[in-house]
Amino acid sequence: MAHMQNAQLSVQPMNLGTLYNLFHDNKLRVNRRYQRKLVWTVEEKTKLIDSVVNKLPIPLILLAQRNVDGVDSYELIDGLQRLDSFFSFMENQFAFNGSYFDLNTIGDTKNRLDAGEVQQLEPKMSRSSSLAISNYQIPVSIYREASTSSIDEVFRRINSGGRGLSLHEIRQAGATGSLADIVRKVSASIRGDGTFSESVLMKDMAKLSISRKELQYGLAIENVFWVRHDIIAPEDVRASGDEQLVLDLVLDAVIRPWPTSGWQNRDIAYGLPRKIQSASAETANIAVEKIGIDILHQRLTEIVRLIDEVMRGKSLGQHMVRLETYEKGTQRQFQAIFTALYELMFEQDMLPRSHEAVFDILNGFWNRKLSIPTGGSAWGKDTKAQLYPKVRKELRKAFYQQRPRRSAEALNSRLYIESLLNGSISEEPLVELKQGFCVFSDPPKENTKLFEEILQTAVAMANQGADSEGLILIGVCDKPSAAARARDLFGVESLEIFGHLILGTKEQIEFLGFDTDGWWRKWKDQILASTKISRPFANELASSFKPIVCDGRILWELRPKSLGKPITYDGRFFIRSGPSTHEFSADEFLEIVTPRFSKLVP
Repeated sequence: MAHMQNAQLSVQPMNLGTLYNLFHDNKLRVNRRYQRKLVWTVEEKTKLIDSVVNKLPIPLILLAQRNVDGVDSYELIDGLQRLDSFFSFMENQFAFNGSYFDLNTIGDTKNRLDAGEVQQLEPKMSRSSSLAISNYQIPVSIYREASTSSIDEVFRRINSGGRGLSLHEIRQAGATGSLADIVRKVSASIRGDGTFSESVLMKDMAKLSISRKELQYGLAIENVFWVRHDIIAPEDVRASGDEQLVLDLVLDAVIRPWPTSGWQNRDIAYGLPRKIQSASAETANIAVEKIGIDILHQRLTEIVRLIDEVMRGKSLGQHMVRLETYEKGTQRQFQAIFTALYELMFEQDMLPRSHEAVFDILNGFWNRKLSIPTGGSAWGKDTKAQLYPKVRKELRKAFYQQRPRRSAEALNSRLYIESLLNGSISEEPLVELKQGFCVFSDPPKENTKLFEEILQTAVAMANQGADSEGLILIGVCDKPSAAARARDLFGVESLEIFGHLILGTKEQIEFLGFDTDGWWRKWKDQILASTKISRPFANELASSFKPIVCDGRILWELRPKSLGKPITYDGRFFIRSGPSTHEFSADEFLEIVTPRFSKLVP
């Protein structure tokens, strides 16, 4: 494994108390490119505790050490389910042999108990037994100075044997490329556990996982889109069946002629060798990139939002297929409907006549002359080629050809905005939220300092590391006073999403004498004309600047990306620390930034 030769690897025993301390101090993180959601049942967790009590060996935990601004943290490559089992037991979330861990045994659990963050349940396990568990040592392997590609390879090798993973979880394990990225992002947005950052605190994983019997996590399975609409069975969602369906939807959206949907075809699209002819990983990735991950993300989640609004709380599966039971779901029926909607809305530029019209056309849709092949075999491209045009023709009756619309206002991206604002982003160094383009004085006036502030912030985000990508979102605030001021000055009501207040910027832009497209051109031209940032960085930043519509409110997104080396703004040196941008001297800058780039293995 040549990639890892320059990385330092150490294997050492660590007791559970020490690992819990890292967890308690927010030094354990989970990279969602690698790790599944929490999936173990109480029974599986109890068996692991039984192994500890009986002093049986436990497979090693694999971590990658990260250093940001001089602070060490550790990303879990392998061992999430095991560590969660230990920590949740140590926090009294389940019992072993009818007894609960004594929270007064170690300092960290006692601190949480004293702070009221956890509750001691009875009967308590003896102090000696609790101490023996906290002192139990397991092997921990730590990679230091490892590149992202190295970690990808390690994770792929660890998980390639399956070990209880579903077909798609094996396929997705450590997968890289635009296709894998869009599948991950869209799936998370639809489930409701989307986050801007791929790296999240291990403490946050519970709220990003699906509840099970006796384990109340953040997502109730009955509220997940796929289950509400009887499209995918609950247990199949837990086994990442939703991500497999999203993969099929993405391939249908970007590849023509429509490809066969089957397990071997999906594997080939992910770069796995199979003995059939199908769309290659290169073909699929290029097709996704031609549209753009963010645009495709917005389009796919917009169709989901439209379906929810059309159905008004009713099940799409029951509405379009009159069946007695839905245990296996209605995946292929949904896939055909979804693909037709994608064509109508984004390839033929059509709009629904009304939600009622779409609702009516979907009523008993598959009980008419149309039928669909079911079963576990592959869904052939020839069958799709015959069926999809018929589905589109029927659905077209509920749509009309719109007049040319301004591109900035063609798409409502509520789910996309939700996925960006979900999670703990308030202290995220790669996220910056701005309330708008105006100073809320009386009368309001343009914020003439904003452009320079944003360029400095963008440069600072690009200096976070060789793989860093930031998010600057304009049209959002956290202060109710600012939202109230926007209402008084511009007559706009804010929209709350995950504690953030969406103001939008349309009224501000119109106050300044521009329409949306005019403002878009103005800022892109201004970025490209700037002599204070390098030309390659200006080109990347300008191409990322675009409007996003959220329930009628227009926000603006920029995605600063690293060029693989430190950069400056007007010869000055900027770095992000938490949610703030700071200027440093040349010596300070080099001392902080050089390790972020030099430690990465090519």
